[in-house]
Amino acid sequence: MTTTAGATEPPPSDTRRSGPFAPLADRLAAADPAFSRSRLASSAMLSLAIGGGAVALVAAFHPLPVATYGLVVVMSFVCTLAVREPTARGQLVTRLHAFWAASLSAFAASLLAPQPVIADIAFLAVIFASVYVRRYGPRWLGVGMAAVLAYFIGEYLRPPAEQIGWLVLGTALALAATHLVTTVLLPADPERDFRRAMTTIDHRINLILRHLLRMRGGHGPRGDDDKALRKHLASLRDIALMAEGFIPQGTSGALAARGPASDLAIALFDLQLAVERLVRARHTALPGAAMVSELLDERGSLLRQAPDMEQAAPPDLATQLLLRLRDARVRINRALGPEPSPAFLPVEDDEAEAEPATAAAETDAEGDKPARPLVPETLQRPIQVTLACALALGAGILLSPTRWYWAVLTAFIVFNNTRSRADTAMRAFQRSAGTLGGLFAGTAVATLLQGHMVASGIAIPILFFLAFYFLQTSYGVMIFFVTIALALLYGLMGMFTPQLLMVRLEETLVGGVAGVLVAFLVFPVRTSGGVEEAVGGFVDALDGLVAEAGRQARGEPGEGDLAALSRALDRRYGELAAAVKPLAAPWSAVTRFGHVRRNLLPFTASAHWGRVLAQTLATEAPLSAPEVQSFDQIAAELSEQTRRVRAAGTGLFLRRRAEGTGEARAVPPVAGGAPGDEGAVQALEAIRDRMRRLNQGAGAVAPS
Repeated sequence: MTTTAGATEPPPSDTRRSGPFAPLADRLAAADPAFSRSRLASSAMLSLAIGGGAVALVAAFHPLPVATYGLVVVMSFVCTLAVREPTARGQLVTRLHAFWAASLSAFAASLLAPQPVIADIAFLAVIFASVYVRRYGPRWLGVGMAAVLAYFIGEYLRPPAEQIGWLVLGTALALAATHLVTTVLLPADPERDFRRAMTTIDHRINLILRHLLRMRGGHGPRGDDDKALRKHLASLRDIALMAEGFIPQGTSGALAARGPASDLAIALFDLQLAVERLVRARHTALPGAAMVSELLDERGSLLRQAPDMEQAAPPDLATQLLLRLRDARVRINRALGPEPSPAFLPVEDDEAEAEPATAAAETDAEGDKPARPLVPETLQRPIQVTLACALALGAGILLSPTRWYWAVLTAFIVFNNTRSRADTAMRAFQRSAGTLGGLFAGTAVATLLQGHMVASGIAIPILFFLAFYFLQTSYGVMIFFVTIALALLYGLMGMFTPQLLMVRLEETLVGGVAGVLVAFLVFPVRTSGGVEEAVGGFVDALDGLVAEAGRQARGEPGEGDLAALSRALDRRYGELAAAVKPLAAPWSAVTRFGHVRRNLLPFTASAHWGRVLAQTLATEAPLSAPEVQSFDQIAAELSEQTRRVRAAGTGLFLRRRAEGTGEARAVPPVAGGAPGDEGAVQALEAIRDRMRRLNQGAGAVAPS
C-alpha cells in the first residue's frame, strides 16, 4: 500500500471514546498516567484509617488524650506524603527518624506548655532545626516536618507530661500503619506503573493519529487540530519522561541499566521521536486512513501485535514514519517481555562507575575565591523561615489567641520547594486563593450538610483524598479542598461558623504576608539567579550533547550515551520552564505571560532536535568527510550562539520578541531537509537556527 499526501480519502470512522464522561476520562488519564497520584492519595487515607482504627481500639480499653488522635492524623499524612525513598528499607529508616523526632518534639511541647513564651521560643527553635537539617538530604524534609507538626500538636492541645507515653504510642501506631500501607498494601511497583504509563502513551498516540487523519480529509478547523497536536505532543513528552523514570537506571552514565532495561529505554525514546517526526511532517505528508487503521486499537493497547504492513512499492514519507512508529512500539513489547519483565529485574552494573559529581569550584571568573557572605548559605534559609514564622506567630496571636497556628504553618509551608522570592510569593498567593475559595465553598457545603452526620462523615475523607490527589500539581486546589473538609469537620464537632473560616483566611493572609516580606527583605533570592542557572544548565547539556555527537560523527570512540545526553537536555528544559514560571506569574500576566511562554519555544525545539541528532548518529554510519566538515562548522557557529544565550540569561525572557523572530510551532520543520528524514548535519543546523533566532528576538527590543 502506497499513500500520497495529496490523495483524497474518506475520513475514518471516529472510534474515539464517547459518552458524557469521555473528556473527563481523558483529562484524568493525562493528569495521572500511572495512577501514582491516586495511589499517593489512597495511601494517605488508608494509613489514617488503619492508624486511627488501631488508636480507637486502644481507646476502647483506656482513655487517650486528644493529642494522641492529633498526632495520628498528622503523622499518617506526613509519613506518607513526605517519605519518598524508593526502597522499603530506606522508608523504614526515615520513619524511625521521624518517630523519635516527633516523640521528642511532642514531649518538649507538653513540658513547656505551661510557660507560653518559652514554649513559643522553643517552637521557633524546632522550626529552625527542621529547615537546617534539609541540607543533609531529602530524607530530612519529612523528619523535619514531623518534628514541627508534632510540636504544634503538643503546644496547641497541651497534654500533661505524664501522658507522653500515650502520645508516643499513637505516633508509633501511625508510623507503623503508613509503613504497612506503602510497602505491603499499596507498594510502589515500577513495572506496573510503566505499563500503565504506556497505556496512556498509546491513547495519546491514538489521538494524534486521529487529528492527522482529520487534517488529511479536511474535516474540522485546521487551527484547532494544530493546537491539539501541540498539546498532545507536550503531554506525550511529559508522560514519556515519567515512564522512563520507572526503568531501572544505570550507574555509568547510560540511559538505563544494561540489558533489557536499556533496550526498553531506547525503544521508548525512539517511539517519542517517531511520533514527533510524524507530526512535524504533517505539512508535506499525511498518513492514509487504511494504514493508520491497522495501527489503532481503541482498547488502549496500540500495536500489541505487529500488523503486516510490507509495501509492494517503495513507501512514501508518511508510510516510512508510521513504520518507524510501529517498530519502536514493537520493540517496547519485546523489551517488556512477559510479566514480570526482565527489564525491571535488579541488574548488576559492572561497568566502570561514573565519577562522582563534584561541587563547582569556588572561584570566580578571574580564578579568585569569591567573598564569603556574612551569614553562611546553609543558615540563610533556616533564618528566613524562622523569622517569617516569628512574625506570623506574633501577628497571629494578636489576631486570634487560639488560632495563631494557621498563620505560623502558612509562613512555614510557603518556603517549601521554592527557589526564589517570587516562588515564595506565588506559593503564598496560591494558599490564600485556595483558602478564599474554600471559605465560600466550605460555608455553603457545611450549611447544606449541617445536621447530616453520615453525609458529612462520607464527604470529609473524599475531600481529603482530592486534596492529596492535587498535592503534586496544584497547591491552591489542595488548600481549597482542605478548607472545605475542615468546615465539615468543625460542623461535626458543633464548632462551625462562617466567622471561623474567616479567621482561617485572615491567619493565612498574615502568614503569607510574613513569608513574602521576609523572602523579599532577608537574604532575598532573585528569580533571575535561578533563571540564569537554568539557562546555563540547558546550554551545558546542549554543548555536551553536541561535543559527543561530533566525536561519534567522526567515528571516534564515544565517551557518553547520546540518548542519555539528549534526555539530560530534556530535563534541563523542564528545569528551565519551572525557573521562568514566576516571570509569568499572575501579577505580570498582562505584560509578560504570552512572550515568556513564547520565548521558551526555541528551547523546546532545540530539545527536540537534540533527540533527532542523538537517534540519527546512533543508527547511522559515521559521516563522510564533507559532512564532518559541515558538522564542525555548524557546531562552531552553534557554540557562539549558545555563548550569547548564556550571557543573556534572564534577559531572554524579560524582552519582547521582535515580529517575525518567534517560533510558529514548538517543533518546526528544518530548512533544506524533508521532515522525518533528516541527518545529523540538518539536525545540528536546526538547533543552531533556533539559538540564533532566540538571540535575535531577545535583543530586538529593550527590556520592558
